[in-house]
Amino acid sequence: MSSNVQSALRFSEKGPFNTVLKVASIPIPEPPSSHSLIQVRASAINLSDVGNVEGRFEATTLPRTPGRDFAGTVVRGPPETIGKNVWGTGGTNSVDRDGSHAEYLVIPSDCVEEMPSNLSFAQAAACGVAFLTAAAMVDKAKPTKGDFVLVLGSSGAVGSAAMQLLKQIGATPLETSRRGDSQALNIAEDLKPQIEAKTEGKGVAAVIDTVGESTLFKKALEALEDYGRYVIITAGRTPGFQFTFNALEFYRHNKSLHGINTLGISLRDAVALLAGLKSAFETGELQAPSNIEEVDLAEEKAVLAAYEKVKGGTKAKQVLVNKNL
Repeated sequence: MSSNVQSALRFSEKGPFNTVLKVASIPIPEPPSSHSLIQVRASAINLSDVGNVEGRFEATTLPRTPGRDFAGTVVRGPPETIGKNVWGTGGTNSVDRDGSHAEYLVIPSDCVEEMPSNLSFAQAAACGVAFLTAAAMVDKAKPTKGDFVLVLGSSGAVGSAAMQLLKQIGATPLETSRRGDSQALNIAEDLKPQIEAKTEGKGVAAVIDTVGESTLFKKALEALEDYGRYVIITAGRTPGFQFTFNALEFYRHNKSLHGINTLGISLRDAVALLAGLKSAFETGELQAPSNIEEVDLAEEKAVLAAYEKVKGGTKAKQVLVNKNL
């Protein structure tokens, strides 16, 4: 470190990201006891980062640096960890302590976890929230080998990660599309007959909903088999966040509904989950996102454009990279 100053994204008030978010020069933090300093090489932008800047997280204190996902190198901490390339996500990064959209990040030393050796920094950073959320959803859905699982939003970051994790445990994920793809269920039409045809009448044991749209929710819930589990992570596409369903049909068929909020997953638990996936990435059983757009953290205009793409629902993973390091 040639100086004690770093570039970081900062917001001192909550509001539209294109007015409150700035690239600023701030001091490089000094890690307290039992903490490590990470030189961030790449950090992904997630929709939750946009929401955080715009005020959707009441717990966020200001001023703050956003960002939950990161990949980089340990530069201060326990001697045996110095120089290791690491990755991470989750916890209260960007809420009550500064996040990863910066050149440096402080984390507890027991949260240092080596990244897969075959991934680039950008690829490793792109995995965080997507695989953390997908793993939490799959865990809550509790599918077993041979089960069919409906994945709403299967082409998105979380949905595609869930598809991989379901295949890993021997379940069969059913992908969805609005375009009538021959390999996917058409969500513009009634889902139940399509699912019956795909599963030879067996139905789906679980639904993983990464879309959060009320009409689609109702269709998918009705298609769920007896004792099926519906797992949802968002209601962002529904005005007022209000969903309605047939409660009689719901309880008579012993269905259950579960919500996942990854902000409740500690950094320690999140990196432990990533550690459990590391070998599967290294063997190729799991794949990092391939559609990645790298953006220079120091270029404020480009950074804001990347935030705009994320808010607009781009399929390309936006990853901030520190080209000056």
